[in-house]
Amino acid sequence: MDYVRFQHLFQAEGLRLGQAAVTDMDAPVPSCPGWTVADVVRHSVLMYTDATGQLRSDGRPEGRPQPAGPNGRGDLLDTYTRAHAALVAEMARRDPLDPVEADLPEAAVPEVLESDGPDPGTAGFLARRMAREAAVHRADIEMAVGTPGPLDAQQALDGIDEVLGVLLPAHYDGGARDGASGRTIGVHSNRHHWRLTMRRGGVTMSREPGFADAAVTGEPAELLLYLWGRRPGTVVSRTGDRTVLAAFRRRLAASMV
Repeated sequence: MDYVRFQHLFQAEGLRLGQAAVTDMDAPVPSCPGWTVADVVRHSVLMYTDATGQLRSDGRPEGRPQPAGPNGRGDLLDTYTRAHAALVAEMARRDPLDPVEADLPEAAVPEVLESDGPDPGTAGFLARRMAREAAVHRADIEMAVGTPGPLDAQQALDGIDEVLGVLLPAHYDGGARDGASGRTIGVHSNRHHWRLTMRRGGVTMSREPGFADAAVTGEPAELLLYLWGRRPGTVVSRTGDRTVLAAFRRRLAASMV
């Protein structure tokens, strides 16, 4: 997927998020325990504002906006709309290869395995991240207020690649001792394959099918939301050692922070 595609996806998914949120800002969000729709909107405002600051050539703004509290739903939605529009405009000004200085400690800069996406530290990488965040949080809100709409299949496959090739290794705990340690997990969707082995020094990945202690297979959108912890295991096909899969999913959950 190219930079323009990521921009378009972010714009569309962000708009849909705001439209869904209007339905019921107080609704609890089952896929984000303890959060309401307003909390998801507030979180999105902060993400978009940080990303806009990283893209601006004159540096980050000196502080985040403080999205409206519980009694300011209209103000919060207005703040969200402005934050979304500002990031859309800033993305349009940048080239995908433009360097971006992420507001992250060095240890948290993502290590990429074999991801097909843009390189970390570029505007393209940030656009990819924001398109995915908007899509997943849009799904969170739609699941809270009604039936979630479809996710773009190409974006979902790219999202699976990002989860496994970027987010998981970026937060990988090589010292963890659980059911996934030393084991191999296969992830499969629409003739795409990811085979991950949880080693002490880090996670390794192959794109070829082969032996796995456990595997999960599904349609792109459902599989992406499963990997993000948004959908139950019943939406995918799981084979092999369930203990390995449970430990793998816990590691994925830790990589989403």
